[in-house]
Amino acid sequence: MSAAVRRRQTDKQIRRLENRLLREHDRVPPSLVHEWVQQAHARLGDAPVQDFVPLLVERAVRASARDFPADSPGMTGTCLSNWARNTARRLLAQHLPRRWAHTEGVARRAEQVARVLAPADQDLLVAAAWLHDIGYAPEVANTGLHSLDGAQYLLRAGVSRRLCGLVAYHSGAAAVAQLLGFADDLAEFEDDRGRLRDALWYCDMTTGPDGHPTTVDDRIAEIHQRRGPDDPVVRALAINLDERLAAVRRTHRLLRRTAA
Repeated sequence: MSAAVRRRQTDKQIRRLENRLLREHDRVPPSLVHEWVQQAHARLGDAPVQDFVPLLVERAVRASARDFPADSPGMTGTCLSNWARNTARRLLAQHLPRRWAHTEGVARRAEQVARVLAPADQDLLVAAAWLHDIGYAPEVANTGLHSLDGAQYLLRAGVSRRLCGLVAYHSGAAAVAQLLGFADDLAEFEDDRGRLRDALWYCDMTTGPDGHPTTVDDRIAEIHQRRGPDDPVVRALAINLDERLAAVRRTHRLLRRTAA
C-alpha cells in the first residue's frame, strides 16, 4: 500500500474518530474538540507507523478533555432559565420532538459556553438557547419566520426586550427576514451585537438537528442537505455565512482561553 493511500485511510479514520469524540465529550464545546483533534493529527501525522495515529490522537484528545474545566459555576437554573426551559418544552416536546432535541442540545452547549460571558449575561444565554426555536411551534408560528414569531411571542409574554432580540436575530436571521420581506418587522427588536449574541450563534451552529454536538462546517453542510437550495435559510447563507463563521470563531477564541 502506498504512503498516499495509507494517509487517506488515516484521514478517514480521524474524521470518524472526531465524530465519536464529539458525542462522547458532550460537555466540551465542539470547536475545542475539533481543534484538539486537528492539532494532534498534525503533530502525529508524519509518524512512521500510521496504524497507530488514530489511537494516539484519541489519547491526546481525551487528556485535553479531562483537563477541561467543569461547567460554569452557578448554572444550576434560575427563575428565568427554568421558565425558558419549561416554556420551550411545553411548546416543542410533543409537537416537534426533533426540534426539541436540538433545543436541548443548544441549551447544554450554552451551559458550557456561558463561562466566557459576564455573570449577568450567563443565565440570559441559557434562556435564549432554550427559547431560540420556539417560533416553529404550532402555537407560536405566524409569519413563517420562526425567529420573528418566537420574539413576538416572548414580547407578548412580558419577556425582556433584550432576550426577545437575541431570539429575533439568532444565527443570522436578519438575512432570512430580508429574503422573506420581514426586515421591517424584525427591526422592532434590537440586534444585541457582542459576546452574548456570538455565544448564542455558536451554540446553535455547533449543535446538530438531533441535539448532538457537531462542527460548524458539518452543521452548514447538514443545513444545505436537509433544506435544499431554494429554502430561504440556505439562500441566507450566501448573504451572511461569513458573519456566522466569525461569531463562532470569536467565541471559540474565548473558550480556548478558558481551556488553557
